[in-house]
Amino acid sequence: MPFHIRDAITSPSDTDAMFISSAFDSCIPHLASIGSATQWGTTPLSTSRPDLVTRHITAIADAEKYRLSGSGSPLRVLIAEALLPPSGSGEEESRVPVGAATLRAGYFPQYVCDQKHLQDITSRVLAGDEGPFMFLEILVTDFREATKAYRKGAGAALVEYAREWAARELGMGVMYVDCWAGNEEKLVRFYEAQGFKRVDRFVVEKPNGEKWPGMFLRMDIGKKCSV
Repeated sequence: MPFHIRDAITSPSDTDAMFISSAFDSCIPHLASIGSATQWGTTPLSTSRPDLVTRHITAIADAEKYRLSGSGSPLRVLIAEALLPPSGSGEEESRVPVGAATLRAGYFPQYVCDQKHLQDITSRVLAGDEGPFMFLEILVTDFREATKAYRKGAGAALVEYAREWAARELGMGVMYVDCWAGNEEKLVRFYEAQGFKRVDRFVVEKPNGEKWPGMFLRMDIGKKCSV
């Protein structure tokens, strides 16, 4: 399935932000069906995280500001659209959104920075010892019935687009990501298939005392780097 990847945009109806939020919600029943319910729980994220849509709206607005002005730290919110064949003679091809990604330069989430056994790495990277770097903050695809037939491969396409942009346009040498490491590390293996290498495991303790297993990964995308 070919994909068109574009920047998310602001709009009066917040269409792109609403799509990303809905894509996250669509993952909940899918994750439960493959034995990964403990990744995000069984409640729609738009319910368990009431600020979810607002966070996406803010990220899209900040990314648009960077795109138009070129000032500040690089930030992009991407939408992957599946290209659908014409439905009839004389019809033009159409596009349907099936995935999204958020990329932040020079950033690690606080729960990663708080991992003491990773701080030798994260502190050096944040200090610039590896040069500028990209963090893949969000990668999600849409599992709703209307589009799930078109979503396969969208995640990989978004990772490849991110790698090319960070390496070729920004001259970066490394990209990082973290992910859930439960259920026999199926998600970890997905990222490894895209070219990421394991740095180390970590555990986040939730407010309710539950432990969330994670994996911190990196991908060399340009010049040779080492940790």
